[in-house]
Amino acid sequence: MIIGMKPWKTKLRRIYLLLLSAAAITGGCIHQPPMLPLSKQIPIDRKLVEYPSGTALVPLVNGLNAPTAIAIDYDSNALIVAESGMDGREPHIFGYHLHDGSYFNIYPYQRTVSFYPPGFALYGPIGGMVVHQGRVIVSHRDRDGSGMITWLDYKGGHGTVVADLPARGDNGVTDLAISPNNGRLYFGVGTATNSGVVGNDNWDAGWLKRYPDVHDIPYDPNSTLYLLGRRFDTPNPQAGLFGSDIIVTAPFQPSGVSNQTQLFGNNPKPNGAVYSVGIDGGDLRIEAYGIHNPRGLAFNDNEYGRLYMTNDGMELRGTRPVKDDPDCLLRVSSGVWYGWPDYSADCQPVSNKTFQPGPEMMMKSGYPDLSFLIDHERSGLHAPDPKELVAGVFPSLSGAARFDFAPASGPFKELRGSAIVPLDGDRSPFATSGQKLLGRVGFKVVLVDLDTKQVKDFIHNTAGIPASMQDYGTVALERPIDVKVGPDGAIYILDFGQMENDEGEPEFHAGTGRIFKLYKSTGSADAISRQ
Repeated sequence: MIIGMKPWKTKLRRIYLLLLSAAAITGGCIHQPPMLPLSKQIPIDRKLVEYPSGTALVPLVNGLNAPTAIAIDYDSNALIVAESGMDGREPHIFGYHLHDGSYFNIYPYQRTVSFYPPGFALYGPIGGMVVHQGRVIVSHRDRDGSGMITWLDYKGGHGTVVADLPARGDNGVTDLAISPNNGRLYFGVGTATNSGVVGNDNWDAGWLKRYPDVHDIPYDPNSTLYLLGRRFDTPNPQAGLFGSDIIVTAPFQPSGVSNQTQLFGNNPKPNGAVYSVGIDGGDLRIEAYGIHNPRGLAFNDNEYGRLYMTNDGMELRGTRPVKDDPDCLLRVSSGVWYGWPDYSADCQPVSNKTFQPGPEMMMKSGYPDLSFLIDHERSGLHAPDPKELVAGVFPSLSGAARFDFAPASGPFKELRGSAIVPLDGDRSPFATSGQKLLGRVGFKVVLVDLDTKQVKDFIHNTAGIPASMQDYGTVALERPIDVKVGPDGAIYILDFGQMENDEGEPEFHAGTGRIFKLYKSTGSADAISRQ
């Protein structure tokens, strides 16, 4: 069962968060969260957070609003931060010079008040970020909700790398990575739905109300995707006095549409895919497809620049719920179909008993079990090979996010051959259709040994729950969402902050995001449990 809190502690925490949120948005000014002075960068007590021996984990920046990405500018020795705009605010991108902690602003440039101007503007959420030759490249949405990638420089300049990407559903444009081999920019685009069929979970999430025609866009290099003819019943969220109580929807089709069994598959801009593009734009290519949510991307220098991704599994929600689909670290192989929506994130058939949600959930859609949607043989699709593609498996709903690889040199060189992956935590009860979990999942940073595929905890709260569920004022992990190794060899961990997802549209708490720094320590230091 989920571990709770005493009622008076819950009330105190909510009052504190409301006051913090109000302070963060007063006047609509663009805040400038400072890096903590060295006197405040005090190692966190190990009774709260466990981390490797011989290291120190310290808070570096507090008061961030829904941050989703960090990047390193190695040329200027700077840490770049993106506040996503997921909370309704305008996205904010800024940086810190690591040698002295000084702050500088990138977007909005030379503007002290946050608003969406009539001209150029970034719309959230920021899905990923990378720095290349003095430019900060970010993925985001445009005014109409479509996905795009934009470059920004440090003097207010900007330009479009690629636009008009499918991003109006559950997942948009995700992480970015630049190949050390060919210099191309790689990025991910997640799927519109959880498992291929538009349902009431999408209505609850809000996007189906705004974009009623949105659905998943398939990709099949053989030009035609053949479906097995499954059509799913869903309660009509807009049923009135004389309206139908049930709508029928088929895979890869808009809500209420079910008349297609053959779909054009060679779409130039599908979702559920990993793309590459020239670093300045042009020559757009689809590298891999059939991927639920390629949330994090990184090249491993120890394998001559091989690309890896984190892929979050399908959830127990919607018209076609999937039970216990794990999150994974996967190798990206060009031209490969990864199986979504008929295979789990770890490349297993969804018809397996493991993924069955139970007849009580499936019968509402008109079927007794979870099975394939696509005629694989006629479509020319081959089952993904888990031995070749899967590098590590995380618990279902754990939230595998943007990650980095341990370097071959520096203070953490003993971790070479491992991926450092943050798990930002489950989104229950929305992600579980209201079913309670036995315990919270994720909310920590793990290591994946690429040779053995073993996953082990690296940084985790000793209580096993996020900081907001512990005592008021506890300094611990909440939702770690990005990890980067800095030029100083330290490991920087971005924490999204507090978020609840009870009914589809998340509730965000301003000012609860943080950056932590993990570095090698040779001496003793004072530790704190509160700040």
